[in-house]
Amino acid sequence: MNYQYNYSVAEPIPLTEEQLKEQQKKIEHRELRNKCISTGLLCLISFFALYASAIFFVSFVSSTLAGTPFMKDSDYTLIPDMLVNSISSLLGFGVVGVIFAKITKTDFTQVFPHRKTSFKKTSAVVIIGFVVCICANYIAQIFITDFNLFGIDPTYSLGSTGSTSIIEHIVYILSVAFVPAVTEELVYRGLILGRLRKFGDGFALVVSAFLFGIMHGNFVQAPFAFVVGLAAGWALIYTGSIIPSMLIHGFNNLMSVIGDIAYENCGKIGLTENVIDIIYLSVYLIMFAFAIILVCKLSKRDKNLFVFKKYEGLLDFKARIRIFATSATIIIFTVLCLFECLMMLNIIT
Repeated sequence: MNYQYNYSVAEPIPLTEEQLKEQQKKIEHRELRNKCISTGLLCLISFFALYASAIFFVSFVSSTLAGTPFMKDSDYTLIPDMLVNSISSLLGFGVVGVIFAKITKTDFTQVFPHRKTSFKKTSAVVIIGFVVCICANYIAQIFITDFNLFGIDPTYSLGSTGSTSIIEHIVYILSVAFVPAVTEELVYRGLILGRLRKFGDGFALVVSAFLFGIMHGNFVQAPFAFVVGLAAGWALIYTGSIIPSMLIHGFNNLMSVIGDIAYENCGKIGLTENVIDIIYLSVYLIMFAFAIILVCKLSKRDKNLFVFKKYEGLLDFKARIRIFATSATIIIFTVLCLFECLMMLNIIT
């Protein structure tokens, strides 16, 4: 039993239930504060490592490949940029994430949860999550329209192939769709969401999605990426595996890449942009209907489809969000990302 001492009589006085709760709340507050500060630190280190590696490898890769027979072919002129994107992602997220996990002694099963899930369940979750991403993409178009009304173009492209080279398209797909889906999920779903789940799945989901959103550094991708983060985080929490979240992330990026390639080469493949739009819309509508059917079926079989594990501590949700929002490293990271967003709009030069 906990006691406080009255030294005038040298007799221990038992703490009241209210005092015990207050002590416990302070302990939880301190623990969550430390978790949030370390999470913000991870985001900051990853942010700077990403840009530092990109700056370094732009010159390194270009100078290494320049003048080689491989690079003399004009079809491959964009490959150095794609390689830099992949290397930066591997270092800024992958390597930094692994080092952070080692330093904080985070269990590997928490960073890379991989509970065995049936193929049917995994497929259903991925389709549902991907359809959520599709809906978010259309919502993002509203932001673009609103910005355009003020003469601001907030659009941001994942990249451009600019050629019909098969090799370049493959490298493009790997660098934009595959590598980020693995490395970013390990950091934002594996490390960040995983380490914060102790304070409630809902809290961890919202926080990790928020950080994932602002990390993209522009006003179009940020809200869209936030929704993608929610979908990927839900997939991890529901299945207990990071694989579905990686697949959702990867398929989402892949559809953007395929769209870029199709629109840039529509004349060569005998299709107009309007036809490609119709094909995309048709596929999306079919998947949307299929996702609704899957949600209905899964919800009947599993009442916990969208139920998250609650926090059993004494801090309410508002208190946890307040601790997160007032943590120094989180504030610094948010300001940096906001600054990057403004630079993308040429508001700050």
